[in-house]
Amino acid sequence: MSKDKQIAQEQTENAKEAAEFQNQAIRDFVEERAADTRTKGPVNESTTRLPDNQNRMITQHNRQM
Repeated sequence: MSKDKQIAQEQTENAKEAAEFQNQAIRDFVEERAADTRTKGPVNESTTRLPDNQNRMITQHNRQM
């Protein structure tokens, strides 16, 4: 293997290792800081969606404008 190919291969391997390290660091940060979506929050489930009738009335109003 020529010296240039060996240097290029080593640089590629170093870049891959750095990318893997950065990806793992980001995953660890997100897992540590992100909220658990499985836990119930302050949102009331009954108010998260508009009733169909209210949604229809809003849509009609917006079309008139």
